[in-house]
Amino acid sequence: MRPLSATLKGYLFAAPLLAVLSAAVLLPALYNAALAFWRYDAMRDAWRFAGLSNFVALMEAPAFSNAVAVTTIWVIGNVSLQLALGMAVALALNTVTRLRAFYNGVVMVPWVSSFVVVAIVFLWLYHPELGVLNDLLLRLKLVEQPIAWLGYPGLAQGSLILANTWKFFPLVTITLFAGLQTIPRELVEAARIDGASQVQTLRFVVVPMLAPSIATAVLLAAIWAFNAFTLAIIMTGGGPLRATEVIGLYIYKVAFDAFNFGMAAAASLLLFVVILVITLLYLRVADPVQSGGEQ
Repeated sequence: MRPLSATLKGYLFAAPLLAVLSAAVLLPALYNAALAFWRYDAMRDAWRFAGLSNFVALMEAPAFSNAVAVTTIWVIGNVSLQLALGMAVALALNTVTRLRAFYNGVVMVPWVSSFVVVAIVFLWLYHPELGVLNDLLLRLKLVEQPIAWLGYPGLAQGSLILANTWKFFPLVTITLFAGLQTIPRELVEAARIDGASQVQTLRFVVVPMLAPSIATAVLLAAIWAFNAFTLAIIMTGGGPLRATEVIGLYIYKVAFDAFNFGMAAAASLLLFVVILVITLLYLRVADPVQSGGEQ
């Protein structure tokens, strides 16, 4: 009997996992994509083919336009803050020589915490009467009266972005920290010997060599931001005045409040296309950068 090739053995070993992934991910995704072109008639308890009407309805819906605008602000705010905070913490960790594993574990606490726990903690922090944040500001006499952080559109957006940033910045930190470990210390020391300041060394030596890791961190942060849902529904429910109704929460409301499953599927399909385009752009940009770094 002819022995199996190594490639075929690999596929056979991976077959159970591929089957599970197909059942749990691929088939539901295909079903959702097909659902975007159908509409459910609740009166007749039947489905009818709707063509592109669900997408047309989305483009004409003010709530969808609002969700797109809110999500754009949400993604830009989250990616910017997570990248800045993640870079600062990664650089700090890179200078640690003792108890590094301990500090790495401390940094990962927000990431491993559940969304519900994070939401409850920040609801307590932002509480207008009992919140720690207002109490601190009042004691420092920076404000004269408590602030309803989740009661005004602009404040609610910023407060929610800060909460989500705290939850996800460890992912960016670990990604950048791993990249920092690959930078030869000789280059940094040579730059310092030549008279470069810490800022100049960071700008002209560290950041260029860290470009692939930065691109990966931005991609991961953007994908998680686009898929945001839990913090928004727990902390604000999309309010006030739909100021925090990100696209994921909008899809949920269209599907389970308005029972317009076809329109919700169309919105989720558009979201998938956006994330796919971002990923492809990342691969297009990151490949030349990585190739240049290898040379």
